[in-house]
Amino acid sequence: MAKKARNIYGGRPVERSDHPHVVKVQGVASGEPVISGTRIMVRTIIEQYQLGNSIDNILWDFPQLSSAQVHDALSYYHDHKKEMDRLLEQASYEHWQPIIEKIKHDRTENISK
Repeated sequence: MAKKARNIYGGRPVERSDHPHVVKVQGVASGEPVISGTRIMVRTIIEQYQLGNSIDNILWDFPQLSSAQVHDALSYYHDHKKEMDRLLEQASYEHWQPIIEKIKHDRTENISK
């Protein structure tokens, strides 16, 4: 009996990209590019690579990925650098720290009143 492919995206629309292993899925990873058939964001692979992890180490950490998928994620980054750099910035500690501090300050102020 043949196994049925599992629809991990729950029937959500899948937007194909110009890269065979990269898609965007409405409601998955906030619409960020992910590796097709997974919920692994391209940004995650880029972050690992920028931290100095080799492709072999990335494959070790994500054994469900193929070498082609990891290389395609890196290629997607270079072909969509402006979009990906924006996503990387928005996910950074430096981006969120002032926002978190403001929320903490506002909560403290509200409690004091």
